[in-house]
Amino acid sequence: MTYKELNASVMILCGVGVAAWVGWQAVAVPALDLESVAWRLLYAIGLNIIINIVLMVLATIVVSIAQRDELKDERADERDRAISDKSMRNGYFAVSIGGLAVIVALAMGQGPDVAAYVLFAALMIGGLIDPVSRLVYYRIG
Repeated sequence: MTYKELNASVMILCGVGVAAWVGWQAVAVPALDLESVAWRLLYAIGLNIIINIVLMVLATIVVSIAQRDELKDERADERDRAISDKSMRNGYFAVSIGGLAVIVALAMGQGPDVAAYVLFAALMIGGLIDPVSRLVYYRIG
């Protein structure tokens, strides 16, 4: 497994975990007002960043020990740039559709708390489509 694949895998794991936590919190412990929803989502974003950094450091150490060689990020070539561009395109497309979903939810009379969750979901889905696309593109060539 290359560094880029490991990075994508860790991003997927963190994103799914944090999104599942937010979904569970929304159902099990509904927020009372928009401010509570906003704080919950801000905590989730911060948690996602921190967990991603910690897991990436730990995964790099574990893989380096297992391979008995330092795991380094290789220099990006044309293929890496093309894969990154295609993956970002896929993620941005998902976020664009999610932005439209927020506007549609508000137009249909949903409250701002629902719109906040839809926006968060759109950002998380877009953030997950990017590394999933990278893994797929690296695996299929």
